Amino acid sequence: MSRNSSLKRWLMTTNHKDVGILYLVTSLYFFIVAGTLALLMRLQLAVPENNFLTAGRYNEAVTNHGLLMVFWFLSPLGFAFANYFVPIQIGAKDMAFPRLNALSYWLLLFGGLLVLAGFFMPGGTADFGWTVYAPLNTDEFTPNPGANLVAFGLLMLVASVIVGTVNFVTTIGLLRAKGYRYSNLPMFTIGILITVLLMLWAFPSLQAGLVLLAADRLLDARIFSAPEGGSILWDHLFWFFGHPEVYIVLIPALGAVLDIISVFSRRPLYAKKAMIASLVVAGILSYMVYAHHMFMTGVKTFYLELHSLTTEAISVPFGVITLLAIATMIGGLIRLSTPMLFALGSISVFIIGGITGVFNSSIVIDTANRGSYWVVGHFHYVMVGAALFGLFGAFYYWFPKMTGRMYNESLGRLHFILSFIGFNILYFPMFLLIDMPRRVFTYPEWTGWGPLNFIATIGGFIFGLSHLIMFINFLYSMKKGPLVDNNPWGSWTYEWLIESPPSEFNFDGIPIVSGNRLMISLANGASHNHLHTGDHYSIWPFAISAGPFLALLGLGMMVAGVGGGMPLLVIGLIVALIAVVGWAREDYREKFHDLEPLESKETWPFNGIGKYKLGMWVFLFGDAVFFAGLLGSNFFVRATNPLLPSGPEVKNIIVGALATIIMIASALSVYIAARATRLGNQRMVLQGLGLGLVLAISFTLITALDWMQTFRQGFTLENPAIATGFMTVFSHLLHLGAGLIPLLYFMIKIAAKGLRDGMQDSMDALSLYWNFLAVVSIGIYAVLYLF
Repeated sequence: MSRNSSLKRWLMTTNHKDVGILYLVTSLYFFIVAGTLALLMRLQLAVPENNFLTAGRYNEAVTNHGLLMVFWFLSPLGFAFANYFVPIQIGAKDMAFPRLNALSYWLLLFGGLLVLAGFFMPGGTADFGWTVYAPLNTDEFTPNPGANLVAFGLLMLVASVIVGTVNFVTTIGLLRAKGYRYSNLPMFTIGILITVLLMLWAFPSLQAGLVLLAADRLLDARIFSAPEGGSILWDHLFWFFGHPEVYIVLIPALGAVLDIISVFSRRPLYAKKAMIASLVVAGILSYMVYAHHMFMTGVKTFYLELHSLTTEAISVPFGVITLLAIATMIGGLIRLSTPMLFALGSISVFIIGGITGVFNSSIVIDTANRGSYWVVGHFHYVMVGAALFGLFGAFYYWFPKMTGRMYNESLGRLHFILSFIGFNILYFPMFLLIDMPRRVFTYPEWTGWGPLNFIATIGGFIFGLSHLIMFINFLYSMKKGPLVDNNPWGSWTYEWLIESPPSEFNFDGIPIVSGNRLMISLANGASHNHLHTGDHYSIWPFAISAGPFLALLGLGMMVAGVGGGMPLLVIGLIVALIAVVGWAREDYREKFHDLEPLESKETWPFNGIGKYKLGMWVFLFGDAVFFAGLLGSNFFVRATNPLLPSGPEVKNIIVGALATIIMIASALSVYIAARATRLGNQRMVLQGLGLGLVLAISFTLITALDWMQTFRQGFTLENPAIATGFMTVFSHLLHLGAGLIPLLYFMIKIAAKGLRDGMQDSMDALSLYWNFLAVVSIGIYAVLYLF
């Protein structure tokens, strides 16, 4: 592929470095948008009784600032560097699934554009806060049509995250250089691996909440506005995702910071294995502390006390990491270049953010502080300060590798000094505003909050405008900066062993690890770029993302009563359908091949498992959380109110059992087809797939008829038990419909071309998916029919 800047390259690329650059530019764009909203908020709060913004506009700014800053800036910025450097750091030529990598980016971008489109809808955009609390998130309390687009955008974001998670786990699991053990990987790559595992189980909970919210807003259901614990249900679904999200944002930055500290101290990380263990422990604990966000919701005292203890405990592994980072620097030859300054700034503000967070583990103190600016200061020191300074340090650190040129060091240091000063002027006064409610858009003068708010606003503008220095520095240095050699920092990881910027396939040779030494083998003088056939171009990741974007935008316009919504919806669905067919045709013609055989890679502990099968396992582990969230929601609303009808009162147990048996039989048929693939029996493969198809369609029809009968009995979606059950079954049927696409594809391909090498891995993945759907159908029958 020509390394040019053409529109074709950026729309159609699947190369991991190009995708990383797309992530980088997009995240910085949303940083500017979210930062502008933050400055508007600070202008409103700068003086008492200000009317610069109305209450509604202020709430819209708060909501979208939080959503864009967390989901479309901080996380994507970390994954911009992950896309660019993780494959290189592990000794791979690209991601395991290049087209899925591009798809993940385009889903992210179009999801963000849907959120921004909400501002242009009549009636305004979402104004219920970035935590989307119930029942404020329902149409009853937030009728703003733009809120629907925000929810749609979040669903596209979740899809992007799921696709990216599967890709990164498979890539790191199967494509490491021969002999490259996990413990020897750079801390940044280890941090990304832990982060995507957190994403794997966190985001499906948010996905379940958004699916139920869609029922409330589009189908007139009453799940989150119901008295049967609707608002508490949202809290559980959101915060099971929300607190791990803090570490999802932080850990990539922390990994980069630790690598930078090691390089610029000229010392290996002190007790690196203890650091890795601490990150793992922190990741596990992140799922066990979320209820400290619910201390004031009236949940049981024992539950609160348990999460109070785990909230205190989670400070321990991060304390260990901080102390070990400091120990690494002791006795080192420290160079205070710009990356190191940002790394030290990240650690210092993280210490402040962490200490102030420990106070919130106390039920009593948290009750007093929860609704105040103390909490705003705390989470900005962690999520903005620690993460942002760390990721900007990574930007300066890797800029020479990405461009082959050096930035202006004086401007880099000036950027750090101004941003660090501005950040602390902005957020430290919030700790002193402990008596100021965090969700007010103005305040009277007699409160005495004016001076501190004015100081914070000045700090906000210093902090915000300081980043212009970075943009100017990088834009100028990309063209005019001095050329540098391949390793200007004297670093020790794979990316610094190759040219700057890296070539299309990263390595002109085979990366291997001997002992703890990284090498690139040029045995027999052969490059292994010839292992790749075809090119990096595919328009279908873009099209598959653009189709749902147009369809959801059209649906949002229809709900808002804006003309042109229906044509846009139809066009979007047609584009999506064409894109799916186009993607399948590329596979049918075998345009894309694996860059490297797994035999040449370090695949422990997944030896003997193909990438499609491993990718499917990863996806299903996350999808299990999604269905657990939906089924758990149904169980929750019915357990909260025993007066709601039981399963046998609503559903026909015999019909449900019949449907479940048919789904199990369908899964068994696909499994037989997968086994027949291993035996080379083409006829049995086609028979198994065909029978699985017929049984899946039969299951769908029986399920649809069963629910039609439920609604004929007078049950409606205003009943939260019915609504949660219906959305669970609807999601299951959507999964089944999605699974029919590859099933039909394999039937057509095998009938036309016969069984081919490498098809076993794909068939095993399809069988796993079908078995999972059968297990879910059993869970649905147990909860919805028998409970």
